[in-house]
Amino acid sequence: MFAFYKNWMEFFFVVLMAIGVIIALSSPSAVISYVIIFLAGIFAGRLLYERKHKIQLPYIMIIVGFVAGYLLGVYYGSRQMVIILFVVGAVAGYKLYDKKILKDAKY
Repeated sequence: MFAFYKNWMEFFFVVLMAIGVIIALSSPSAVISYVIIFLAGIFAGRLLYERKHKIQLPYIMIIVGFVAGYLLGVYYGSRQMVIILFVVGAVAGYKLYDKKILKDAKY
């Protein structure tokens, strides 16, 4: 029997991995793939900023699941460039929220 409250990290890891594959496969060009992964990096940076004083490992694993799925599905473009753009987007998103350039609705 699946105990969601115990295995939520693994569940969302697999779900976001599948979503990453689907999004990557539906991307028609390398430029669009790069834009999508950069924006995903910004969202990941926001999530990490929001959780900076709380437990982060489950969220990092879920983010890794999405990126791994995206890397499995990316057909156009370089996988190394995808990783670089994701990391740059995550750092940029974190810094933009940290400096209050981007703001969330609840802040």
